[in-house]
Amino acid sequence: MGSLQLLCVFLMTSSVLIQADIDINVATSNQIHKNLNRTSAPCTEFWNFACGGFAKTSEYVDNFEWVEDKFANAMVEFMESHVGDNDTQTPQLIKQMRSYYKACTDDTLKLNLSDPQPVIWRWLRDEEGFLEHGLNGVFFEERVDVATNDSTRRVVQIRMPDQSSRISDLRVLELLRFHDWEYENKMLQLVDKIQKLQDKYREANPVVYTWTYNEIRRQIPIIKWHLIFGKLLGVHHTSKDLDHLLFEVSDVEYLQEAFQFVMDFDRGAKHMYLRVRHLVLIQESEPRVRNPKTCIHHMRAFLPLGVNYLYDRFVYQNREQDSHRLREILDSLKATFGKYLDANRLQFTPNQMAYVRAKLAGIQVKVGNLPEEKSPEFFDKQYESAVFTETSFLGNLIEVLGLRTRLQHTGLLQPGSRLDLHRYYVNDNVIKARTSPFYENERNTITVPMEFLQWPLFDHRQHAIFQHSLLGAVLAHEMNHAFEQEGILFDYSGNESPVGLGIRESQAFQDAIKCAEGTPAVSLKERLADLNGLQLAYDSFFGLAHDSRKWGYRPYAFEQEFKAPQLFLLNYAQFFCGSLPPVIAHDRDDERVNVSVGNLRQFAYDFKCSSHSPVCEMWRPREETAPFE
Repeated sequence: MGSLQLLCVFLMTSSVLIQADIDINVATSNQIHKNLNRTSAPCTEFWNFACGGFAKTSEYVDNFEWVEDKFANAMVEFMESHVGDNDTQTPQLIKQMRSYYKACTDDTLKLNLSDPQPVIWRWLRDEEGFLEHGLNGVFFEERVDVATNDSTRRVVQIRMPDQSSRISDLRVLELLRFHDWEYENKMLQLVDKIQKLQDKYREANPVVYTWTYNEIRRQIPIIKWHLIFGKLLGVHHTSKDLDHLLFEVSDVEYLQEAFQFVMDFDRGAKHMYLRVRHLVLIQESEPRVRNPKTCIHHMRAFLPLGVNYLYDRFVYQNREQDSHRLREILDSLKATFGKYLDANRLQFTPNQMAYVRAKLAGIQVKVGNLPEEKSPEFFDKQYESAVFTETSFLGNLIEVLGLRTRLQHTGLLQPGSRLDLHRYYVNDNVIKARTSPFYENERNTITVPMEFLQWPLFDHRQHAIFQHSLLGAVLAHEMNHAFEQEGILFDYSGNESPVGLGIRESQAFQDAIKCAEGTPAVSLKERLADLNGLQLAYDSFFGLAHDSRKWGYRPYAFEQEFKAPQLFLLNYAQFFCGSLPPVIAHDRDDERVNVSVGNLRQFAYDFKCSSHSPVCEMWRPREETAPFE
């Protein structure tokens, strides 16, 4: 819907409806004004103009901490209440979750890495079972995922540890250098050799081999795979239940040399090193400070299904309204992207166009990281293999690390090892839970965590301009991950396709990427999602034919200073307000905002900037061919 239509709809709405919605809109508008830094010029430093006042007026680091705090407060209230005490649907789950929470908040025993308590040593397992108990990414990384050419077929991926595992290595080295340990010198040799092997064999795009269980045993016979997966899956190591397992293996030369080195290495030193790494894992996993709210955040990461289920059932009040609004916004974004495709800027063939349109049509959005399964029995039995107490948090933490591994491998022993999509949810090896929406290529789905759907990020009662400019832009960002240089490889059903590869290798696609690369980026795919996402959200709200130089805007009842396009862009930018975080997977937030608005043609007109630099557009129709509505 174009801007004039939206404005007319709003202005013609009855005064009764305006009064019903005015509070949340006034609050949002007031928050935008509080965050401003009017000493900064919007045309040259838009993030600072939009967000420069946030730190002075907010008690939070950023908006994510704000909504996470609201979520935690609500869950603390539930955990410390008697709601659900006599529940007959999921009594076991509620008891387990409250036991874990109580131990986290009440138990004062902290892990002392320099002098671990004897009870901690007793909890740690032997080297053959380290994967079984959550200790991954040491000598190799193992995870359960889906096949590249079959998005429902479970496979076991084996590869070199990610470079992020070096952080854990550094913590181990710090311990070894500043404290006296048995086998200290040998453990230092072990770490040094493994890191050198990783540096020797690491490739940006290593060859991935698809092997059966028998093939991996032949190709890498050094490892006793039957012992590892027998323990991991809870079957006898000679069981034929392992024969059907499918593996995707990369970094084969590294694995062969590293496994041989580790196999020949001193057993005592190797065992001690794994125990020290397990101590580091526990330290990395426990909250730095344990209090009711940090315990909730910890549980969000390690017990996501339980926390989300309890919040959804006992706390969340707006699922129906929120889900309806999210679908409406996504439908608007998809419709606008469809108009982009009509212009065919990237010169697709009919086959390529059908491929992209099918993927666009199939994109779904869901509220909350929960499966479609609704039966109470399913949720009540999820954690039954774990034994949580109310008195030992560290014991519970070690238990939950193993539980998470078991849950990730659930289904591998089922015939065909296929995902049960009705019961599927994301259960990553994460230390901090996701709050922002995320897109999965294999599911062609955008998941919006329930934590996200709180003011100031979203409220179903807000005016459309606030919803489309913030949540709409975030959804558009995630949606564009389906069409950047990595996402385009996956078809509508989540399988890698030669058609997608052909699109990525085409000259028009490569030229669009080169434009985005003009400004250095930490991640090109995130840069593309940022640029294309803002353009899509803006066009979806105002219309492709919109030109700020030709429209006169009447002020909203809740905002007298900023006209609609300015308000849209300010609310978009204020999603990124807060202290600038370390750069990890994205550019720094100020750069993300400044580069994105700098590549939006209308921005210069909206804020009456004296000059307008050339912009990078990948999907939008060229100005001379833009359709009029």
